[in-house]
Amino acid sequence: MKLKFLLLTGFLCHFANGQENQTIKENATKAVTNRFPSTRLFDLQYQHYLPTDFDSELFDAPFEKGEIQNHYRFSASANLPIIMKPKWNITTSLRYRYEAFDLNNVENRLDNSIPTYDEKLDYHYLSGALSFTYFSRLFKKPFLYNASIIVDGTEKDAERIKGFFGATIILKKTERTTIGVGLIVLVDPTSPVPASPTFIWEHQFKDSQWKLDFILPQRFMFKRNVFKDGRLSLGTELNTNGFYTYINQPGFAKVYDYRVIELNSGLTYEHSFSNSLIASFRTGIANVFNSRISERGKNTNDYIFSSQQDGTGYFSLGFSFNPTIQKKKK
Repeated sequence: MKLKFLLLTGFLCHFANGQENQTIKENATKAVTNRFPSTRLFDLQYQHYLPTDFDSELFDAPFEKGEIQNHYRFSASANLPIIMKPKWNITTSLRYRYEAFDLNNVENRLDNSIPTYDEKLDYHYLSGALSFTYFSRLFKKPFLYNASIIVDGTEKDAERIKGFFGATIILKKTERTTIGVGLIVLVDPTSPVPASPTFIWEHQFKDSQWKLDFILPQRFMFKRNVFKDGRLSLGTELNTNGFYTYINQPGFAKVYDYRVIELNSGLTYEHSFSNSLIASFRTGIANVFNSRISERGKNTNDYIFSSQQDGTGYFSLGFSFNPTIQKKKK
C-alpha cells in the first residue's frame, strides 16, 4: 500500500505545484526541479525503533507476548522515467526492503510448558511497478489520470500482482493555495476497501514561512524552509509496510502476507547538499494501530494473526539522489 501512495501522491504533488496559467507540461515538471521533489529518483532509508512490548493473538486466541527489543528497517528505491511526453508519462518504480526484529522474553500463552525464549526474525521484500500518467483538463481545470500495475514478493519468488487506478482534479490554484480532489480504485482483493477518496490541500500562510501540506489519507504536515538549504516538517504521516512469510507447518498455507499500518508523528529535517543530493533525518513517535497476517491473496480482514504494540520512539536517516535535477539559473 505504501508504494501505491508513493506513486500517486508523487505525481499529484508534481502536478499541483504548477501555475494554472502555465502549460500542463510545466505544471508536471516544476516540482521535479525543486530542491525537495516529492518523488526521488534514487532513495536510501534506514529506520530504527526503540524497544516496545507486544501482545498477539492467533485465530482470535491469546498467543504470544514479549518485547521487541530491536526493530529496524532498510529500504532502497528507484523511480525511473521511461517515456516523458508533454501530456503523458510512463515510469517504473523498483523497491527493496529488509526488515529485522529481535524479540526478547517471548511467552507462549497457548502452551505454558514452553519456556520463554529470544528470537531474531528478518525478512526481504521486493516490488516493481509500471505506471502510466496522463495530464489533461476537465471543466477547464487541470486533471490527472494514473494507472499502475505492481508485482511484489520476496527474494525467493514473486507472490502477487495488483494495481490501482486514480484520477485527480485541481479545483483551485492561487498564488498561496492549491486544492484538489480525487479517487483511487484498488485492483487488489486483499484491500479492505475497493476505493478511497483523496484530497489535496496545500496552503502558504500569509506573511509566514510556514506552509500546510495535507494529502488525505497520507499526511498532515506543516513545512518551512530553514537555514540556507534546509527544510523542516512537523506533523503526522500514515505509513503502511509489510512482507511475505513462509510457514512450513501442517494445517497452514504456504505463504502469508503481513501488513502493518502505523502513524508516525514528529519532525523531519531535510538538507539539500547540492542540486542532486538530499539528506533527511526523521524522529518522533510511532503508533501501530493495525498489524495482521492473512493468507496470501485473501482480504486483510480475513486474518489469522494480529498483534498490538505500545507506541514507541523512532528515528530514520535517508539519502536521495536526483541526477536529472537541473541547476538553478542565476
